[in-house]
Amino acid sequence: MTQDGQPKPALNLNAKEFVPKFKSTQPVPAVSAGQNPEFPPQGAAPGYPPYPYQPMDYYQGYHNQEDYNNYNDDEEKDHEYKSSKKDKKEKKEKKKAEAKKVPAKKEAKKEKKKEPKEEAKKKKQPEQSKTADDDEEPTGEFVAVDETRQPLSIVFIGHVDVGKSTICGRIMVITQKIDERTIKKYEQEAKEKNRESWWLAYVMDLNEEERLKGKTVEVGKATFVTEHKRYTIYDAPGHLNYVPNMIMGAAMADIGALVIAAKKGEFESGYDRGGQTLEHMLLAKSLGIQKLVMVVNKMDEASVRWSKERYEEIKSALTPYLIRYGFNPEKNVTWVPVSGLTGANIAVKLDPKTCNWYDGPTLMNILENLEVPERDDKGPLRIPVLDKMKGRGTDIFGKVNTGRIDIGTQVVVMPYKLPVEIASIRNTDDQLVRYAKAGENVKLIVKGLPSDDYIYKGCLLCSPTDLCAVFQTFIAEVKIVNTLTHKPIISTGYQCILHLHTLAEECTITKLLGIKSPKDKDFREAKFARENDQINCIITTKTMIAAEKYSTSRQLGRFTLRDEGKTIAIGTVQKYAPI
Repeated sequence: MTQDGQPKPALNLNAKEFVPKFKSTQPVPAVSAGQNPEFPPQGAAPGYPPYPYQPMDYYQGYHNQEDYNNYNDDEEKDHEYKSSKKDKKEKKEKKKAEAKKVPAKKEAKKEKKKEPKEEAKKKKQPEQSKTADDDEEPTGEFVAVDETRQPLSIVFIGHVDVGKSTICGRIMVITQKIDERTIKKYEQEAKEKNRESWWLAYVMDLNEEERLKGKTVEVGKATFVTEHKRYTIYDAPGHLNYVPNMIMGAAMADIGALVIAAKKGEFESGYDRGGQTLEHMLLAKSLGIQKLVMVVNKMDEASVRWSKERYEEIKSALTPYLIRYGFNPEKNVTWVPVSGLTGANIAVKLDPKTCNWYDGPTLMNILENLEVPERDDKGPLRIPVLDKMKGRGTDIFGKVNTGRIDIGTQVVVMPYKLPVEIASIRNTDDQLVRYAKAGENVKLIVKGLPSDDYIYKGCLLCSPTDLCAVFQTFIAEVKIVNTLTHKPIISTGYQCILHLHTLAEECTITKLLGIKSPKDKDFREAKFARENDQINCIITTKTMIAAEKYSTSRQLGRFTLRDEGKTIAIGTVQKYAPI
């Protein structure tokens, strides 16, 4: 091949026009057409080429065709080597040219420093990579905090398919939080899916997966106001697989509304072993909910038809468990029959022709008259982190348990003791506010966070002057409420999941200190415990956690133990080994 990539011509010794390009001191002997040259020619000089009539460009002293072909290959490699050498030379020259520009840049920087600071600020600065520390406060108008209405958070819990989302959707329609256009849209969408009765649930179930299956997966949230209160309602999932999401919703609530389906067979499926009615009741208590509204739904169903006997049957079946789990049926529990689908007894009292035995308040009347839990606005700041989301900055979701938080407040992220500053505060309607008090659910953006990994679900935001406890080993008082069929006893080394405020952490019961059965008056030594036993034990978590003793904070000192998707015990933190 030639340097330009063209094939070289074949060797032709009979060509007349070939003229050697070399100079020789000896004369070239003449050769007639069709005659082979004499080899070597008479009188040839030493080293004389064997074929004097072939130009030197083609064979360069090689003695045969094979050597000549090998030479062609070597020539191509040599050409490639020269090309790569040329490229390197060009790159080297380019670097030298760029190096000459550096002094000019330095001089420009010196000139820039000499300019006034105000003019330098006006000039466009080079864009730098943004980190968690560069979070900016979102722009928007501030709204005044409503001090005339008290905030109240309510979580709707219960077994799957009992009508929690339908009741929440009905409340939103009654309080006119949903306009007519949106209502018609939901009705049409439900009709297209052959689920006409589900359109109210679409108000809370915004996920397409939830609408197709008719099952709530994520915790839905909505807000409305009345004359005296500002409500935030949470629609928690009822399926067994989504209990962790239900715990998230209950951790944000002050009051629980336990929904029970009166329909034949549906109440029994939620009440029997494996149902979620009793487990949700237990979880609500362990997460700090002191008052329950027992909402008996689907009273208009054909198998019930507002039957008083069915209503009393459900009431008598669940009351013993309310007492067992620590609720006072006389003071902390309120019962109400409703129909979420028709709206009966939600906001308007029942027609005596429909139900002549119930003359109590409606569901909305009960919610309006509920006493708001005591708030400690002047106590140490405690905000359990429920979740985080990466947006313009790092959005942190949580509830102010105690204390007050303002924009610009310096707080500490526990358990890492990382100081940060509050850059913005948003309320449940996603409006910018200047401060938030105890009982408010908020969305925060902080400054000074080196990485998003330092804050996660289960962390606590505390005031710098009064930090919460950080520990990994603690003494607990535990009540065993259920055990697994294949694990009927609990002993040293038992492993499970600890749920404490918004935290979920692996833990191990490292030692049993004492056991008290229902028949015992005092604690005694034992190697294992069974269902319904009360134990004092030492629990060790996999990593350090931020919490409080139960005597210091009820919300941050009570916990739940779960194993294989089932709640097995509830307990309180008594003592801890600080880190």
